[in-house]
Amino acid sequence: MSAEIQFHIGVGIKAPISEGSYEVGHARIDVHYPKVINLGLGSMPLPHGLSTVFVVTWSDAHGDDSKYLKAKTHHRHLVIHKALDSINELLQAYKLVRMGHIDGCGVRTIGKYDTLFYFSTIDGQSSGDLNVGWKAGLGNISPESPHDPFGTTGLAKPHIGTSTLPVARRFLRCYELLEHGFYSEAFIIAFSAMDDLIQEMLHQQLALRGMSKKSERDSLLRGIKESRLKLYLGPVLKIACGNSIKELWESSEKALQWINGIRNEIAHGGLKANHDTAAVGIYACIKILQTLHEAKLINVEFPVEFFRHAKITASWTSDPPNWVPQGAVAESMDYAP
Repeated sequence: MSAEIQFHIGVGIKAPISEGSYEVGHARIDVHYPKVINLGLGSMPLPHGLSTVFVVTWSDAHGDDSKYLKAKTHHRHLVIHKALDSINELLQAYKLVRMGHIDGCGVRTIGKYDTLFYFSTIDGQSSGDLNVGWKAGLGNISPESPHDPFGTTGLAKPHIGTSTLPVARRFLRCYELLEHGFYSEAFIIAFSAMDDLIQEMLHQQLALRGMSKKSERDSLLRGIKESRLKLYLGPVLKIACGNSIKELWESSEKALQWINGIRNEIAHGGLKANHDTAAVGIYACIKILQTLHEAKLINVEFPVEFFRHAKITASWTSDPPNWVPQGAVAESMDYAP
């Protein structure tokens, strides 16, 4: 017997959606604009005209979502993306017909980090996953530094108005897109950044080995049309540097085959990437670049916490490929393969 899954999600976006019920695929979405919300922490006012509460309901025919929500592992945090995907279908319809109109301003795809709060139920019973990302009425963590309780300003100052960590900055954009629900875009930008950096590396390595004319290097690299990354990081890298990517990272062939396949499906097959696909794809691109960095073939510095986040985000997906570090292993690793 199937269970009814229901998510109550407060979002910091207001679209011109009339209150009521909407059928979106296999889900029903009820739209509300309450002035206050009580999450068991007392009544808190919601930002007037700047927030929407969506109640997303669907039938869990196979029991997978119920199993995940009851799990004691990271899987319990994955089901929210299914609810957000349904909300995005609704929001995109409004954006589509109001592009350039005041009603369409600020309406966009949303992700987990756009939520003010969310909680879920299974057949009307709480699954215990209340999440509040909104501080109104909850007080501050540190009275001494209410706006920056964890000391982030001190860490950020050396990077303000500078060009530090240029590659990490490019991939930062990918995570911003991932956090706000732009999954296909996050994947494609990560792939493109990796592709560009690999070509720059090969230009440098070939020049060091006597191919001084850029036109010659361009002819060689641009002449490779099929399985480009596989050949760039296989025989071309072997000739230029003495090692192929597989000799540097044993699982790289599987990772390259996976990301190439997904990239082609998104670019040419109309695939709409989901959160898991994007998270794994960004990690794979960063991991390949980090492997080349460790071999001193390319200079792409990622802060330890940045790289660790990439691994954990990829690991905490529903069914990651076996070349992605799993669970606690991902959390305990720094730059290890």
